[in-house]
Amino acid sequence: MAATVNASTSAGVVITPDNSGVLALQSSSTTALTIDASQNSTFVGTASATKLIPTGSSATGNGLYLPAANSLGLSTNGTNAVYIDSSQKVGIGTSSPANTLDVQATTAKVGVTSTTGTNTTFYSTNNTGGSFYFGLDNSAGTEFGTAYAGAIYRSGAYPINFYTNAAERMRIDSSGNLLVGATSPSVTSSLQVKRSGGNPVAVHNNGGTSGYFNQILFLNNAGTADIGYIARTNDNSVAYNTTSDYRLKENIAPMTGALATVQLLKPVTYKWKSDGSEGQGFIAHELKAVVPDCVTGAKDAVDADGKPVHQGIDTSFLVATLTAAIQEQQALITAQAATITALTARIVALENK
Repeated sequence: MAATVNASTSAGVVITPDNSGVLALQSSSTTALTIDASQNSTFVGTASATKLIPTGSSATGNGLYLPAANSLGLSTNGTNAVYIDSSQKVGIGTSSPANTLDVQATTAKVGVTSTTGTNTTFYSTNNTGGSFYFGLDNSAGTEFGTAYAGAIYRSGAYPINFYTNAAERMRIDSSGNLLVGATSPSVTSSLQVKRSGGNPVAVHNNGGTSGYFNQILFLNNAGTADIGYIARTNDNSVAYNTTSDYRLKENIAPMTGALATVQLLKPVTYKWKSDGSEGQGFIAHELKAVVPDCVTGAKDAVDADGKPVHQGIDTSFLVATLTAAIQEQQALITAQAATITALTARIVALENK
């Protein structure tokens, strides 16, 4: 038969179990703790009334408890904090984890802080090409570290790669360049977009079907004022604008000598070396000698690696010169027409004498 011992002593109590090898401790006729013959301990409790309580904690709601069969819970302040179900899924902030680790909260869900100066990351080696910082599965989309279905992934010296459907879509390289559809920059650029067919970039300002809305805005060096923009003028057309407000200008004067300038221009035809296609226009350094505003860059310039830095032309800057030249030419035509009219009148008058 079971032995019952009532004792209170600073030296403790030693209890020998009955012949079944089971030791049961009761309080108020209720079994609080059972130790079987294999030294397995069981106890009762809930999230708000835990039964395994650390020293110094409140007697209710702080400690370990059994929330369901084959499960384990950890409670603080009477509320479930960590839950491990019968499939070994761990829930933080939830008692129904859907994944190996399921974190739920109304604010930030997961935070990782390093206090040693080294990188601290979510990490998985369940892959063949490197180490995941953070990965998503290809079903529910909520698990860490599954291989390549969808992931934020590190593949080399400090880049971050973004995968979907087992393929890389985007990366930030070690220089901070954002590459979409490319694995290395082909030119010096903070953003490079590559796509085989279709539209590499689509810009949509859906402020309405009518009216003037900027699609892309260009700022000055300080980043405090616009210097140009690509705008949707209506729902059918686009304007490419360089800032030209009169309030930004001074010493404004009519353009003169434009016709003489136009006569110095050297329009040419040519073939592009890359594909043999034909073109027409100007040679950059020749145009710069006549209308410098139209050309950017210097003749025969190269970068630090010796690669060519090609000059560019914006022929829109020729519009003012061409307009002024037409006006000068029209003034000459008008004057010549007046002279011809006067001469014709004198000839007619002489013939009628």
